Amino acid sequence: MCQRCGNRPQAYQGRGLCYGCKPGTRGRPLPCKRCGSPDDYWSSGLCRRCHQYAPQLPDSCRDCLAWPVLRIRDWTCQACAGWRIWYPQAGPCISCGRELHLNPHRACRLCWMQAKLAQPPDGPVDVIAGNRHGQQLTFAEMGSPKNGYRPHPRRPWRKPKPPPDQPPLPPQIPGQLDLLATGWLADSARRHGFGDPPSIMLADQLDAEILDHARRHGWSMNMIPAARTGMRVLLAMTGATALPVKASDAGRLTALGLPAGPVRAVLAGAGMLDDDRPDGLGAWFERHIVSLPEPMADELRTWYQVLRHGSTTPPRSRPRRPGTVKALALAALPALAAWADDGCRSLREITREQVTAVLPPSGTPRAQLGRALRSVFAILKAHKVIFANPAARVRAGHFERRIPLPADRDRLAAALNSGDPATAAVAALMIFHGLRPAEVRDLQLTDVRDGRCYLPGRTVLLADPVRSRLAAYLGFRHRRWPASINPHFFIHYRSAPGTVPVARYWVNERLGLPASAVRQDRMVDEAIATDGDLRRICDLFGVTIATAQHYVSLLSHPALASPDRGSPTVEATPSWVKQTTGSS
Repeated sequence: MCQRCGNRPQAYQGRGLCYGCKPGTRGRPLPCKRCGSPDDYWSSGLCRRCHQYAPQLPDSCRDCLAWPVLRIRDWTCQACAGWRIWYPQAGPCISCGRELHLNPHRACRLCWMQAKLAQPPDGPVDVIAGNRHGQQLTFAEMGSPKNGYRPHPRRPWRKPKPPPDQPPLPPQIPGQLDLLATGWLADSARRHGFGDPPSIMLADQLDAEILDHARRHGWSMNMIPAARTGMRVLLAMTGATALPVKASDAGRLTALGLPAGPVRAVLAGAGMLDDDRPDGLGAWFERHIVSLPEPMADELRTWYQVLRHGSTTPPRSRPRRPGTVKALALAALPALAAWADDGCRSLREITREQVTAVLPPSGTPRAQLGRALRSVFAILKAHKVIFANPAARVRAGHFERRIPLPADRDRLAAALNSGDPATAAVAALMIFHGLRPAEVRDLQLTDVRDGRCYLPGRTVLLADPVRSRLAAYLGFRHRRWPASINPHFFIHYRSAPGTVPVARYWVNERLGLPASAVRQDRMVDEAIATDGDLRRICDLFGVTIATAQHYVSLLSHPALASPDRGSPTVEATPSWVKQTTGSS
């Protein structure tokens, strides 16, 4: 033993000190030659666990972490030793990721026993869901009959005799047995009539991708079996034997009652999806130009491709949003059809006089058509499709500002006091603080904190009724989707399994009326309450001075003098909101 500490043997022959006491080593011995452990060095290049003459101290099992086990059993309990004999194949566990011996479900013994404990009474064993909240460790050798453990009650070994008044049943002759054992997943997929996938290895690979995607995104227990069945049916239906999988084939699952969206999400997240679906906006555009002459239609296709997908070659441009492309096409198509009826077959024949003749006299229609024609001719001229831009330097005017109409008070009050937490939260944000619909959709969970709402460019101090409704919605969200990783504040049953925001129409559906009308009504109320304070309107709603001046100019409108709209001397919160919420 060491001559200084007396707790460890000497480091090697001829030295009277251990590695901890030997000068110059700083207590850092070499790793164990057998197991590679850098800790608990004993002697002769081996650690305490591997040295044959080291004290037999109990430790945890290397596979299931049960305690205590000794070195005489290779640091494994009897149950894990039997598990290794029954399942000799080793690999990474589907749940914990450790390199251990796995069963046919690709789970180690610890994860499998935890999944069996969490198994529902009439449901399958789900390894991922069963180990989501941790694992329950056990004591070693507690399942031995020596400790009184009996896995099954005693059963009679004699076969029961048939009743005397009933003839004996004929012997059952089994049919052709399956080469490989199948579980509930294969049986569920076969019910749709497509058989087994041609490549079992590909099916297992994609099934593992679904389980991993579901674990990371917090899918519900109802979505996981449906998505796993849909993936297996997709492979059997299309006969796919290699990756990637086409997105158009996944759309056929909807007709079978299986979810196509989650299957596409898993394939896209793993880089295994070939999105061959046609562009819906492109199909719509082709339907609207089919009646135009072929030269004009080809020129419009060039304009659509540049506007929709952008251009990476000079002149470079960024792609526009689908809504912008559709609005420009709808505005320009009537004028293009009129020129085609007059005998024009190409946009190269259009002159400045024809452009000015087709424009409306004034107002918003003239501005819309002028903007659309300017976009068409400017892009075609830049890409050398036409020789000259006939819409250049043609005054199209400006869009007219509309007078905001008052919103329906009864519908707003019903949304504000709705029993649906999402509806009440959206209505509170729109009615009290006048957020834009896009700001409501893109609001993040981290943007609402400390009683404030942090928006791009400004911070809003939340009112007390808004705080209570937002807190109620957060409680509802946590109960409804506890494992969702969607960072957006507002989600629903379709966006909860992913990371995308809600759709554009979702806010209007929650309110029961256009959200932009609620924001305009709120801005008019603020202009009345502040007696036309431009700085306060700009800070509260995040608008420019020109927009604030437009709402202030409406104070002299006769409709704003009615009693239900209030007067310039009332507070910022409308009176009907005070009566509804009891706020001051």
